[in-house]
Amino acid sequence: MEEKKTLKGSRWWGVLLFAILILIDQVTKVVADVYFGNVPSAKDSIAIIPGVIELTMEYNRGIAFSMFSDIGKIGKIAIVAGTAVLMAVIAVVYFKLDKRRTWLRFALVLIVAGGVGNLIDRVFYQVWDPATATGFRDGVRDMVRVDFKIVDFGVCNFADFFISFGAVAFILSLLFFDKDALLPVGKKYKALAAEAAAAEQKAA
Repeated sequence: MEEKKTLKGSRWWGVLLFAILILIDQVTKVVADVYFGNVPSAKDSIAIIPGVIELTMEYNRGIAFSMFSDIGKIGKIAIVAGTAVLMAVIAVVYFKLDKRRTWLRFALVLIVAGGVGNLIDRVFYQVWDPATATGFRDGVRDMVRVDFKIVDFGVCNFADFFISFGAVAFILSLLFFDKDALLPVGKKYKALAAEAAAAEQKAA
């Protein structure tokens, strides 16, 4: 029987989710940029959970935790190009995956959306060009400070959240929610794991 084609069962739900996540990331960056203005400072912050989560504004010309902010032009171009290639590869993998591997596909969409969201900022602000380092509005726009005392995540944005959640979902899929999971959970993934094991045994 031909598989019934639905948005949930197709690969295009991931494209729709990707578009929504990119929209969320870019809109929140624009709103924060406009609200906090050109001169972010300690007094220009809004406490959501005092001492833990606050809204502020920073511009990052590097990658996570501002690493590689001071590397040269070639290094920054390499980061931009490498990110673009990596996101394209992950997107290709997403479209090639079995449509039943929902959890893993969801994780990949989150990771690609986060990577592309920050890539848009790096390209728009041309972070590889020293001439664009004006001190304000000159890099990836970060607006959420998260500090759990034990671990200070610094200032990040929604694209960073997408990448982080995607990484967690990816790990969970490898452990529990995939045909290749170490400990498949639920009827769906147990069936997929059994199917994969049977196919492997038959190939052997």
